[in-house]
Amino acid sequence: MHSFALNFTGFEMNETAKWAHRLYSEGVDNKDAKAFADAFTDDGWLRFGNNEPLVGRESIEQAIAGFFRVMASLSHESTGTTWSDGTLVMEADVTYTLHHGGTVTVPACTIFRIADSPGSGDPKVRKCNVYVDLTPLYSEAQGGAA
Repeated sequence: MHSFALNFTGFEMNETAKWAHRLYSEGVDNKDAKAFADAFTDDGWLRFGNNEPLVGRESIEQAIAGFFRVMASLSHESTGTTWSDGTLVMEADVTYTLHHGGTVTVPACTIFRIADSPGSGDPKVRKCNVYVDLTPLYSEAQGGAA
């Protein structure tokens, strides 16, 4: 992470990065789909992998909750964070533990576009792209079920 902070929409890089790391460690890594969806604006947009975009918190929460059912647990190990002009890019190695006990680790990259929100409180996401190849996860999940 850079030692300087750029200011955009009232949020500084360091604070935005801390918020995002909290979102993952306290929400996503605890399979809390509501906490993840609540990070978005009302009309927030999410594209996960090559799936069709989801629009709105309710759609995001439902889809992410369904995804979380595939695994027993998951954890993100940050490998990089970049902030530029209202965009936060987070790179991570994500380890999924399947219900049968197998594990799969894949690299992932999440790009958050932060909403223009001059008020106080945590940032809100207006657009998010998650880039990850989940083929190894689904292959392991199906192999373990057979």
